[in-house]
Amino acid sequence: MFGALKRQWIDDGLVEVGLDEAGRGPLWGRLYVGAVILSPEDESYFDNGAALRDIKDSKKLTRRRRAILDDYIRENAIETAVTWAEPEEIDSINILQADMAAMRRALLSLVTPFQRILVDGNIWDSRDIDMFQAVTIEKGDSVSLPIAAASIIAKEAHDMWVKEEISKDPTLSERYGLDTNMGYGTAKHMDGLKKWGPSSLHRRSFAPVREALNGGLFSSHEP
Repeated sequence: MFGALKRQWIDDGLVEVGLDEAGRGPLWGRLYVGAVILSPEDESYFDNGAALRDIKDSKKLTRRRRAILDDYIRENAIETAVTWAEPEEIDSINILQADMAAMRRALLSLVTPFQRILVDGNIWDSRDIDMFQAVTIEKGDSVSLPIAAASIIAKEAHDMWVKEEISKDPTLSERYGLDTNMGYGTAKHMDGLKKWGPSSLHRRSFAPVREALNGGLFSSHEP
């Protein structure tokens, strides 16, 4: 145990991989998924696992601490993977199915053999990878170390991508406040949608974006 987090969910020798996503709730942009396999042996970490005690749900970390732990996880884990779902995929098959598809892609990208999947939440759609044991864990990023680690690398990847998109198109911050809200529906974001309409990376299946499109109060060209 590390604080309230378990390094292994079931201590039976099976290799476990933690899964979590970031960016499920925003109105704009990609959804990201992290997958992490951690070693059960302290000797596998350059600090004998000392920094594992700092790993927790990414939402409970400062940006600076999250970035430091992201580097630590990537350097010390047996293996990590990050995948994503584009807004078009989210709009096409809905956010839940896009989340599940990105999780499956993350698992299929791993080289390290694993036997158990730990999924944050209460839903899992195995499809092509139903040969593995899967455990769904409510609030898993608060109780499972691999899931919490996955939440950190997913959140860092998501926010770095948002910043890259803003650097290419500063109007995303000017109009929607994406530099601070990371795509979530803050007051500034909602005001921007009403004034300017959605950008090409807004999720058109999400109600506020759909309503902005239907409202027609903005300029006819996309920003």
